[in-house]
Amino acid sequence: MTLVIILGSMTSVIVDSPVPPAPRDRGRPAPGALPGTEGSGRWYVESVRPGDGPALRSLFAGCSPETVRLRFFGLPRELPREYADSVLACRPEVHDAVVVHRGDRRRLAGLAGLAAPAEAGPGAAAVLGVLVADEWQRQGLGRAMVDELLARARRRGVERISATVLPGRSRLLDAMARHLEPESSSLDRDGLTRVYRLGRPGR
Repeated sequence: MTLVIILGSMTSVIVDSPVPPAPRDRGRPAPGALPGTEGSGRWYVESVRPGDGPALRSLFAGCSPETVRLRFFGLPRELPREYADSVLACRPEVHDAVVVHRGDRRRLAGLAGLAAPAEAGPGAAAVLGVLVADEWQRQGLGRAMVDELLARARRRGVERISATVLPGRSRLLDAMARHLEPESSSLDRDGLTRVYRLGRPGR
């Protein structure tokens, strides 16, 4: 299966795929120190839950217009309802999503989701999007969410990932090339798309 990754306002590698539900635990701590943050609490990457709607809308409302534009390739006034409904349905085979927080799920710092393609078949592409609140960008949170989705993608046997960025943001694709094998690139009016090969678990 090929995955389309829309690289928005995150600062690290962006990659994903459909995933199984996460276990009901405290979540996976985001790896590494986070320079520039306050306090010493841990960060957690966990699957989205049906009751996260208010927190997701609050996350969106707190983002700058530029962050919203880079994530959604436009300027919606609120979190798109169809997108939110799909994420909150918590059906990983349709739209899998994870959030990152510091112990309080009411105060989310980021959201990453992977939507299955509308139609299955050869070359079908799932769509990934990552949103990180302005104040927490460039601190590894996007990377932590992406790493979780990438690990799940490998377990599910995903072979290729396609990432698309707006013009002028090719550096994000170059960053991905440090972790994944580039396979092809294309450019159109919507931006630059690059396809990467995703290795199997343990490779």
